[in-house]
Amino acid sequence: MKKILSILFLSVITLSCSDQKPQGTAVVKDSDELSLNSKSLLKAYIDNDFSLWEELFSDNCEVFITNNALDKKATIEALKQERSLFSSFSVLESYSHTNYFNNGNMWTNHWFIVNATGKFTGETSTVRVHTDLKWENGKVAIFQVYRDPSVTMKEATAMSEMSK
Repeated sequence: MKKILSILFLSVITLSCSDQKPQGTAVVKDSDELSLNSKSLLKAYIDNDFSLWEELFSDNCEVFITNNALDKKATIEALKQERSLFSSFSVLESYSHTNYFNNGNMWTNHWFIVNATGKFTGETSTVRVHTDLKWENGKVAIFQVYRDPSVTMKEATAMSEMSK
């Protein structure tokens, strides 16, 4: 009996201390315009063409690349610089879907694997990437990127060493 009361007591305390609010429900689509836009942004990056980035990112877009905050202009410049470090890019896998939440929020989640060959090291590396895009009024309002930056850092270091 003491065990039952103890479990019941702990359950009540745990539930009463939780401040999480329900996130609501979402409809998930993977061939909608926003999911396809996410894939188009990746293709534009691979093709070294940032005009779609300029078009689809809101002017006050909040960007977090591996937890580093940037604005739209700095993001596009950083991606251009990063892209210039590699002689070839290919996408090995790509999947995206958009969550249409009942509160009006729209988030696209995009997972992909990039195979890239460095211009300065000549090494080919594979990097897994995950991005989240929050859409407002047809534009990206928040862009979050999660990846291992070590391949890019290694290539940037090799470029710096060659320029000495």
